[in-house]
Amino acid sequence: MSIRIREYKFFRSLSVKVNDNWPVRKAEQIWKQLRAHKIAEIEALEACKWLRAAGFPQYAQLYEDQQFPVDISAVEQDHPMLEASVMKSLFRRLQALNRCANVHQQKQTEADEEEETCALSENWTYQSDVRRWSRVDQLEMPTNIDEWHKNVLKKQQSKHLSIRDKLGIFGSSRHRRGRDGASEGSPVLDFLSRQISGMSTNDAATSGDKVAPLEADCADYNSRYRNRKTRSFDRTDRWTSSPSHNANQDRITWRALSTSEEWDDEKFDLEEGGRPIFTLACTQLHVLRKLALLKLTAHMEKYCPTHRTGWNWDLPKLMRKIKSHAYREKSVFGVPLTVILQKTGSALPKGIEEALIWLQQSAYDQVGLFRKSGVKSRIANLKQLIETQAGDCLNFSEYQAHDIADVIKQYFRELPEALLTNKLSETFMLIFQFVPEEERRQAVLCALLLMPDEHCEILLVLLRCLTSIAENSVVNQMNESNLAVCFAPSLFYYSNANTAARLPASSASNTTNTNAHEKELAEHKAAHDCLLYFLQNCNNLFKIPREFLQQCASSEMKETSVMKLSELGLDNGGWKGYMQDCQNVMMRESREKDWIYIQTYNPKIEISYKKISDGYPLRMWRLCCEIDAPPGEVLYRILKERPKWDKELHSTRTLSQIDKNVELFQYARRNVGPLPMEEYCVVRAWRTDLPGGTCLIIETSVEDPEAVNIPNSVRGIVLASRYLIEVYGGNKSRLTHFSRIDTRGRMPEWYHNNYAHICAINITNLQKSFKSNGASTAGQN
Repeated sequence: MSIRIREYKFFRSLSVKVNDNWPVRKAEQIWKQLRAHKIAEIEALEACKWLRAAGFPQYAQLYEDQQFPVDISAVEQDHPMLEASVMKSLFRRLQALNRCANVHQQKQTEADEEEETCALSENWTYQSDVRRWSRVDQLEMPTNIDEWHKNVLKKQQSKHLSIRDKLGIFGSSRHRRGRDGASEGSPVLDFLSRQISGMSTNDAATSGDKVAPLEADCADYNSRYRNRKTRSFDRTDRWTSSPSHNANQDRITWRALSTSEEWDDEKFDLEEGGRPIFTLACTQLHVLRKLALLKLTAHMEKYCPTHRTGWNWDLPKLMRKIKSHAYREKSVFGVPLTVILQKTGSALPKGIEEALIWLQQSAYDQVGLFRKSGVKSRIANLKQLIETQAGDCLNFSEYQAHDIADVIKQYFRELPEALLTNKLSETFMLIFQFVPEEERRQAVLCALLLMPDEHCEILLVLLRCLTSIAENSVVNQMNESNLAVCFAPSLFYYSNANTAARLPASSASNTTNTNAHEKELAEHKAAHDCLLYFLQNCNNLFKIPREFLQQCASSEMKETSVMKLSELGLDNGGWKGYMQDCQNVMMRESREKDWIYIQTYNPKIEISYKKISDGYPLRMWRLCCEIDAPPGEVLYRILKERPKWDKELHSTRTLSQIDKNVELFQYARRNVGPLPMEEYCVVRAWRTDLPGGTCLIIETSVEDPEAVNIPNSVRGIVLASRYLIEVYGGNKSRLTHFSRIDTRGRMPEWYHNNYAHICAINITNLQKSFKSNGASTAGQN
């Protein structure tokens, strides 16, 4: 709304400068029309952002290519799986773009390629070579693309000249003369009047219910084949695929995966709540999040008051940026979950995790747990102990259960970003204020899918702790409702909290204070009802129902499975040829310099990444560091002594020895309970005979019948895991680690923000293992 206020003031200032010879009524009319057009532009920008976030990037692309207006009825045919109530939110955005199409088409903000390649329709496909969306049934290449494109651009420039180019009122007077030929003394408002009258004619042509279809010469080809110099994607990050390399070879090297048409319903009882979210691949969750935004938007616009939603209701960025100096001297309390995850590898601090476990095991029978207050001095001491000994096991014998419970509530209350996030807190409360009870489950699930993964995982851990305490409510007198009363203020962000107290005494009337107080009470009641619903439905809260899975009509939603060892490299000499290809690509990538570097918490670790254009929305990460040990000993520690550097390792097993330096290997890594463990089955090969004493390790996921079924675990996918160990002067090595792994159950944003930092923690532990224990004297394999 602040943008519209600024535009209002700007256009209002134009009317003040009207020449005295002009009729006032004509000036007012021009100002109103200008303001209406500017508001339409703002709505178009918001609509394009929403379209990309909700899984309709093809329509945002069409608008940027000046291919609007579109036929709404044709759009409806592209999405037969979506309900009519859900499609209303899409039609609302498309109609806003139709209204703005003949007035002004402003260049939109460049979209991230990883976000752009996902759509909720199988009638559209994304061509990664030209980075364009195309209809599946219209992929014929024109004979002369350059000549055709020049003709299309000429037609577009003549038909869709923007209002900014026509009026020329936003630049200097010299700039105006260069664009429209007007002199400094020419009456600007006279020129405006002529242009507005022309635009009014165009508006009248599109004001009817039916929208004119796309023009034939533009609709067939322009949305697919366009000169790259005129596209808005030119300044995106550089991609790994290049014309000099075989595209099929890159696909095999970096992604040995296959897809099946049907869901594996035998593994999951979809009738009992649905499929667990933690079993879904990254690509599947990427599509589900878009569907969730679409459905949640439909619910909010249908049931909530218009002043609470409107065009401001979209979720392109959930997390507000918190300045680092606010938590620079802290390690646990007041530190964002994302920062803790990047520093420690777990979003939940070790001390808070141990406190939750202690309460479940030793304090479940305490009367009034989380309701009765503890002793302030002991609470302060325990808080300081958790803050200073974050990595050590804590002794809670000197503290009472109520002291520990208060510390836990205080930890969640002091988070810079509320556990349910500052933006989604209002959404959850609106759901329990206005959405009918029979539709709340779907709305709640959609909102949960929009939460950051680290917040979603910690919410599940906390809910399981609280439900275990509620199971003993006969003894401790703390049922789900009582726990919701005690914990809701620590988990939600209340936008209207203490509203009356912030009002000036001179201007705060009794009526205003009463309304603010009633609004605050309504928020608190809705927050209590929401948390109570979470506790009562904890077991099914993070499960995706069958209808959600079926409505995501997209190739990314098909089951992703890894290949068997016998299927690797069938077109290139079998698995040996596949491993050789992996080695060649790794050696080439280690020498390239077009990687994008990011900051890390350990200055001794160098982190960079590339985007891989194979349809899997995960980046390839590269980590480089120096290790005080020769390459052979580093290789042996990575292969045979993983417990010394992987602190979360649960178990390992060599399934079979395929060759002298090739084996099938299975390992599992712990997670914060009750989250499932991460389990992987890989084929790994290593070499120690490379020139200059260089060693390497290559790992890739495979399917093997001898793999052990580990309880409470989910098998992840190792798309690429490579270690290149080179001699680095004296008795040192330079380690380059490439990693691209789908751990399951997490969105692409989690990998973009956190995964590389977690890898850096393991590499740091590998460095420290040689300093603390000395170099391994084991023989080289």
